[in-house]
Amino acid sequence: MLYYIHGYQSDPNSTKGVLFKEKLNAKAIKYRDCKPEDLVISDCLMRIKKEIEGDKNVVLIGSSLGGFLTAKTALENSNVKQIILLNPAIIPSAVDITKIQDMPQSVLFDMQDSSLFKKKMNSDIFILAGTEDDVVPTFWVLEFAKAQEATVRFLHDDHSFSVNIEKLPNIIREIRDKKH
Repeated sequence: MLYYIHGYQSDPNSTKGVLFKEKLNAKAIKYRDCKPEDLVISDCLMRIKKEIEGDKNVVLIGSSLGGFLTAKTALENSNVKQIILLNPAIIPSAVDITKIQDMPQSVLFDMQDSSLFKKKMNSDIFILAGTEDDVVPTFWVLEFAKAQEATVRFLHDDHSFSVNIEKLPNIIREIRDKKH
């Protein structure tokens, strides 16, 4: 089954959440019941794991923070067969998180997980990255992609993919249909 994991300032009923439900029959996962700044990464991961339990052929789409949660879920759950990351906020170890302004340090600390760069995932990994993304630096995406031998496709777009939003379901369908 196809699941969608939204970003930090978003929710399951966001533009992407609704679009992916309507066009791809994806289930948006609600991973928190609190304000974004109060979230606890381990709680979010537990909720996602509970949601995909019993499904033997999981495909996850994760956007921004949801990209991090998706990657971490795939690393820890063998039933995740493919992940599609949209501007994933996966922070390399060399990044000084104290310089990142728009998120609590406690959340950033938990997001800076070196295992995502050291331990190889069993999932097929595809990343869509916006060339005009002002939230997730391109080098974060490339560091993760190199470590995991992921496929990356760049789109001339911003962090939210506002230019290509309507094309995303077709791009994701193409990715899912390819046999890597």
